[in-house]
Amino acid sequence: MFEKRWYNRLGDFGFNLILLNILWVAFTLLGLVIFGLFPATIALFAVIRKWILENEDTPILQEFIKRYKAEFKMANVIGYIVFLIGMGLYLDFQIVQKISNESLQVLLINAILVIGIFYLIAVLYVFPLYVHFDFKLMKYLQYACILSIARPFQTIMMVAFVGVILYLYMLMPALIFPFGMSLFSYIVMRVAALSFPKKKVLQET
Repeated sequence: MFEKRWYNRLGDFGFNLILLNILWVAFTLLGLVIFGLFPATIALFAVIRKWILENEDTPILQEFIKRYKAEFKMANVIGYIVFLIGMGLYLDFQIVQKISNESLQVLLINAILVIGIFYLIAVLYVFPLYVHFDFKLMKYLQYACILSIARPFQTIMMVAFVGVILYLYMLMPALIFPFGMSLFSYIVMRVAALSFPKKKVLQET
């Protein structure tokens, strides 16, 4: 059987990332951004998860559309829960800045910053967990928080890789158009998959 050479595989990899990024943008816009952003993101992670763990030859377009439709409602529910939690932290930060007691203000600002960093790290796990496991809604948020702490090596690796990607995008903004969200999601999904315990273990907890 013919085996692809490394440069053919690299070319396929790049093409698939570009295609996925185009689909993510297109279906986000299809949902008028407000309703399309989270279903498109879930569909993106679902395709990448299948691509990484099951089959590199996954029919990307068909799989993306299928997951976008199937997860449209639930993706918006979990997406906006995560968004509202973030907005709550932002509003808390704005309120704390108006406190006149300087010592209390510094203490609360530092506490919110620590919680905010933990929140951002946990968010990186939410979508990979959603496409990999079948849980009740709040379990995704619970396990995202648990994995952020329980898998420190993978968490540090994920944050480092995400930082590198964002830095590359700042240095070369032209990369954002072809690879923006798809490369970011690929790295997050790839590292997150290393953090996942067996499904049986999670289902029994």
